[in-house]
Amino acid sequence: MSFSMAKKFALQNLRANKLLEIPFVLSSGIMLILFNIMSSLVNNNYVRTRHQVFPTLIKFGIVILAIFTFIFVQYAINFWLKRRNKEFALYGILGLEKKHVGKIISIEFFILFSIIWIMGVVGGYIFGQLCFLFLNFLMKDVSGRLMDYPFSMSALINTTVLVVILYLIVIIVSGFRIYMSTPMELLQRTHKGEGEPKSRIIIMLAGFLLLAVGYGIALFVGGLLSSIYYFFVAVLATIFATYLLYATFTVFILKAQRNNKSFYTPKKFLSISGLLYRMKGNAISLASISILSAGVIISLSTTVAIYSNYIKLGDSIMPREYRIEAGSENISNEDMAKRLQSLVESSVPDASMIKDEYTTFDTVITAVKKGDTIAEYQRDSKADPIFVIASDLDGYNGRTHQNIKLDDGEILLGDNKNNKIGDTLKIGDRDFKVIKIDSTFPYEYSGVEGYSIVVKDMATLEFLREALDGTDINCSVYWDVDGVGDKEYEDTLAKLKDGIKNQLTGDGRSVYDVSSRSEMIHNQYEINGGFLFLGVLIGIIFLTGTVLITYYKQISEGYEDREKYQIMKKLGLSDDLIRKTTASQIGWMFYAPLIVATIHCIVASKIIFRLLGLFGVGDVSLYVICLVSVIAIFAFIYFIIFGFTSRVYEKIVE
Repeated sequence: MSFSMAKKFALQNLRANKLLEIPFVLSSGIMLILFNIMSSLVNNNYVRTRHQVFPTLIKFGIVILAIFTFIFVQYAINFWLKRRNKEFALYGILGLEKKHVGKIISIEFFILFSIIWIMGVVGGYIFGQLCFLFLNFLMKDVSGRLMDYPFSMSALINTTVLVVILYLIVIIVSGFRIYMSTPMELLQRTHKGEGEPKSRIIIMLAGFLLLAVGYGIALFVGGLLSSIYYFFVAVLATIFATYLLYATFTVFILKAQRNNKSFYTPKKFLSISGLLYRMKGNAISLASISILSAGVIISLSTTVAIYSNYIKLGDSIMPREYRIEAGSENISNEDMAKRLQSLVESSVPDASMIKDEYTTFDTVITAVKKGDTIAEYQRDSKADPIFVIASDLDGYNGRTHQNIKLDDGEILLGDNKNNKIGDTLKIGDRDFKVIKIDSTFPYEYSGVEGYSIVVKDMATLEFLREALDGTDINCSVYWDVDGVGDKEYEDTLAKLKDGIKNQLTGDGRSVYDVSSRSEMIHNQYEINGGFLFLGVLIGIIFLTGTVLITYYKQISEGYEDREKYQIMKKLGLSDDLIRKTTASQIGWMFYAPLIVATIHCIVASKIIFRLLGLFGVGDVSLYVICLVSVIAIFAFIYFIIFGFTSRVYEKIVE
């Protein structure tokens, strides 16, 4: 058969089977769009400059998405080929050789995958830009612009390679099926249902073992660095376990129902028997939906937690709207405080416009904590370091509007991890009596174990600095302003900065900074805005994948169940019993992925919360609220998806 003749057959077949091919092209194209977006982020400068862990996270996401794309395409192709077995059989009966049929199919798939490739590349670039524009609008354009998302050649290459691999695999699989089958066998496959799946105990035990590994890592691995390394291992183990257990444990449970007397009632008998025979074809899709659903919940809950945490950043980073800080080797702390206070007063026309001003001294210390002892951190130490910010009592009272008194040997102590703190604390060669307070530890250190120590006087502060090798003592003045607009006052501060810098530099300044609360929040958006974008984008990717697989699963089941539905009616079963039986089967397959995804997310919440410390989230209750809220919202969306796809299924069947 010539190429032109095979091409005519292929085009004719594409037109005749458009109802089968359009959903396949759209679904596969959207998956390729999502893959292209993820791939384009790997070498994107916007992403790489926001956080060091982003490239690793995105590469991991690409691998996972590529696996899902492969599984989804294979799932769709299996259905597509099964629906065309009769057509392929007729080709053989009419005298076409198998190599001719293979050539026709190769051309068909080449055309289909070419369309899918174009959708993936063009759609990925356009959709990626729209995501950037929309999210930058939501974030008040503080991070990222359209030019930060250029066309990526690496994404083009990766997408092309994936399409070529998928095309070759599909050609090999479809060609093998045709070459190894006779026309009679192909005709029989058209009407052949799924055989009863076998109980594979060894595979089921392997699934439980992998699940135990994944859950064990999520629940028991401690330490921030360990959490990063082992998180991906836990995810991969849980993914493989989910696929194995859907294919084996569900069959085991359904077969066990046969030992129950209630099994032998019309409704339950038909429902369980139908589910048992469905599991061969649905195990992969149900597992994929479960994993994608978990991805939606985790990515969106972490994003919401980080965004919600930003609302509290101002008070955490700066207790007042404005701050000026400096330290000097040649000027006493008292003189430096007076100079800074004078500069603050000079920034407004009238000193009475300065409100809630206070001055504080502090030193930042890297140390190790062993029981009730804090010691100097040694670089060759294997112990995890902690951070300590020690400050003076007058500054703490000014910040909190209190009038606390301390005796000699007493300190105020707070921590950001709610650790158990004893009544005494040994630092250097001195023992201090501990009075516990709420942590005032700043946001930028919230990813690590940190302690706030408030001491009685400057002499004690100097002792802590020397005993634990802390930084030079720093002087800071915090204040609010009344009677001047924020924009106007910040412009005034900007003009004063150069003069302040010149004045302090000549006196041996070692640290210098003038900042505002709004500026600090803006900087945090600049640093972490990329993560917000990625979190939402990954959530959209997983949600889209969930919708696609659910929709295609219902379409494929609808075509497969249409004849079964008619057979049950011919056997005399009432329409009401058939509908109830079908509804119970579909309902079971609907609830299972949602329940499994929720369990995965709850178990993973501990290690995910630990990783959120990298982005300053230290409030457990905040993350719990975000997680529960996202699960509830996703469940609602999932119900909508279920309702829509169920109607499609019913129309096909009836």
